[in-house]
Amino acid sequence: MSSESKPLGSEDKSGAEFVREMLKGDNTFGINFDRIQWTENGYVIIEFLFCDPKQFDRGITPYNSHPNKYFFKNSQKFIQLWRLANIINAKLYLVNYTEKGNDFEDEILLMEVRTINKDQSEPVKTTYEYFTRNEFSDWFRELNAKGNHA
Repeated sequence: MSSESKPLGSEDKSGAEFVREMLKGDNTFGINFDRIQWTENGYVIIEFLFCDPKQFDRGITPYNSHPNKYFFKNSQKFIQLWRLANIINAKLYLVNYTEKGNDFEDEILLMEVRTINKDQSEPVKTTYEYFTRNEFSDWFRELNAKGNHA
């Protein structure tokens, strides 16, 4: 079955730029998300949350950033991902990361979303696990391989 898929290449670009162009500055009421995958236990949705290095001076790193700290900016994204996860009975993971080549490149925070309730003071409830880049790569590759048997 592995011949039915391929590695991601540079031609596999995000549709975000295209969507931005097509909306011509309009507010978006949809979301772009990063990954959906089938495993033997059902669907998994993964949303990658980039931690901008500009935030490091303020003490915000991939290990301590959390959607509750900026929920008001991205509430629709998180709410819609949670709704979709519930509709298809999927696990929803949020992954904090930053680019390679800085002091926090080895901080990867994997958060499994337990619930989202916009009316709570902390709307996004998660359990989480800290990884290095290599450890997360191992976890992610193992998850990815499970999709080969679907």
